[in-house]
Amino acid sequence: MIRVAGTYQGRRCGPPAHVQREARDVPTVHSFALSDGRSVCIRQWPGRGRPLVLLHGLLDSGAGWDDLARALPYPCLAVDLPGFGGSDPPRRPRFSAYAEAIVEALRQLEVSACTVVGHSLGGGVATAVTEQMSDQVHALVLCAPAGYGRIPLAELAALPIVRALAVSSLPHLVTRSRRLDSVYGAFVTSGLLPSEELRRRLAADAWRLGPGLEAAIEALAVAGRSPRAFYRRGVAYDGPVTAVWGDRDALVPPGHVRGVIAALPQATVHRWPGMGHHPQRERPAALAALVRSVHRAGRGEQAFRRHATARPRSAQDARRRDHSRPHSRL
Repeated sequence: MIRVAGTYQGRRCGPPAHVQREARDVPTVHSFALSDGRSVCIRQWPGRGRPLVLLHGLLDSGAGWDDLARALPYPCLAVDLPGFGGSDPPRRPRFSAYAEAIVEALRQLEVSACTVVGHSLGGGVATAVTEQMSDQVHALVLCAPAGYGRIPLAELAALPIVRALAVSSLPHLVTRSRRLDSVYGAFVTSGLLPSEELRRRLAADAWRLGPGLEAAIEALAVAGRSPRAFYRRGVAYDGPVTAVWGDRDALVPPGHVRGVIAALPQATVHRWPGMGHHPQRERPAALAALVRSVHRAGRGEQAFRRHATARPRSAQDARRRDHSRPHSRL
């Protein structure tokens, strides 16, 4: 069950099905006070069954999951990562600190079982969340996740002078349509322009994103080069994992698939040809179908236990489960 402000919404206590369908277009938004005085903002769409926890990428917010949440019949909890949307910045610029705040908020919601979906920065944070609540995560979906290899662009951006320049120039970039279109089409998607909703959201948030952007840049850089990086030590999670990458991703190199397999040998990897870095925007229907399939497979306790005990014997075994086309960059 999921408890929000004293009201239970779930399989037994949720509204009738026709009311749920009508309500999915408008999520409820809640801010959760953390023990250290900060807050985390979460958008909630109603539904039936085990919830999905959705973690967005850099410069986005929980609102960026709106299309996916409305396409699925399950309860969806889209978190504003610390420093973005309505959430306060993290205590320190590390994935583990982002995860601590999110896990505390999810415990206030009494989330006892869920599927976690993370994109880019949110993919690294999703991995850290999963490690901190591994018994509650029945499946993990990673979309071009950070933390599974070094990201040269993030390490460059983390240099003090470059980082200061990036933070100061962000408002000018996102409020000028042509510049935003050029950057978004070249680096985020494979030629697609940002949606009008995303333009409005970025323009509204641009002047207050500085602290969150600085923390995220450092977290991304450290996560790739740290001796404790996921791909160097393995991830303490034995449940089902699915990873998705676009073969034209210009931000998180598709070659990081190797890092996912090294850290999570049980992972099934999908590489989608012609896609850049943003499956929610570039392949929304395919992503919804994949998330639905993964979520269904992990719903039963018996199925979860089978996955948890059937870890592949080696990374070579895991590679045989790659259901996508090979790519020369890998």
